Amino acid sequence: MTERSERLLNALEVEISNVSKLEHVLARTRAVLREHATRLRLGENAEMVMTGLRLNVPSETSLSLLERVDPVLSLGFADTPDDGYPGGA
Repeated sequence: MTERSERLLNALEVEISNVSKLEHVLARTRAVLREHATRLRLGENAEMVMTGLRLNVPSETSLSLLERVDPVLSLGFADTPDDGYPGGA
């Protein structure tokens, strides 16, 4: 294998790993969203559900949801760490 081929292979393997990590985050987010949708359907207070979402899904997802529900409240949205999970989980 040529040096160029090896570099390309390494780059592809890194991207495959990145996609796997993203798939994990998306699957986790989907599960959390479903859980919170169920909580709402069962009558839990919307504020409590939104608080749970803020703590358990990436900040971009929480902010997107909040903007759809109440754009005024989204202006004061508190950010979490860069990875979107409190404590860097």
